[in-house]
Amino acid sequence: MQERPSIRSDDPDAAPPAGPRRSGWRSAADWPIVSGVEALFFLAFLLTAIWIVQPISSRHMWPAFSLFMLCALASHLFHGETLADLGIRFDNLKESLAEAILVVVPALLLAFAIGRFMEGGRSINTGRLIMTFISVYPWALFQQYGLQCLFGRRLAPVFQHPTGHAVICAGIFAALHLPNPFLTAVTFGAGYCWCVLFRRRPNLFALGASHALASSVLYYSLPPSITHLMRVGPGYLTDLPF
Repeated sequence: MQERPSIRSDDPDAAPPAGPRRSGWRSAADWPIVSGVEALFFLAFLLTAIWIVQPISSRHMWPAFSLFMLCALASHLFHGETLADLGIRFDNLKESLAEAILVVVPALLLAFAIGRFMEGGRSINTGRLIMTFISVYPWALFQQYGLQCLFGRRLAPVFQHPTGHAVICAGIFAALHLPNPFLTAVTFGAGYCWCVLFRRRPNLFALGASHALASSVLYYSLPPSITHLMRVGPGYLTDLPF
């Protein structure tokens, strides 16, 4: 049997490997069209949850989340992916975290300065920022899981050029934050950077931490007139003044 290629690569321009070649019916997991259909399925699922299920009743979101994770698990098993492939690992946590923080901190400092210049944002202190980070981290981790492990890995055999792959994944990530114009723009740029970082050193915990930090700082630094309290989907529309 052919040895499974490692997701880690010394070449930052190398696209995430789609998995080993297999024989028989399992070879279907290597077909780009199969991975593409899976990515479309997950995108349709999330858009339905945001725009249809949640407005009906937030109580339906937990069953929807459970079904989503079952489908995701089935996808990983079908493709024979390991925890290391998915960035669920600790061997590269220190290096991955350092790179992620190095990328997001300059942008966050700029956002903080802009917020102070506009005399906007919310009162912030270290304790409040830490508590917000802790509460946001699980949601940030889930978003990074979806971006990297589902859309990123499923679309790797479809868009094999590393830059094109990162742009497409970032575009999907941004689309899930519509119609909030601020978050749509920010998540496109941040999503692209996170995809590049994951390609270099795949670690979900590090990316989740940088994501949670970015969300927390932006929430407190910028006025609600810009962030719209980080709401997306119908929740954003209901807060618009008419």
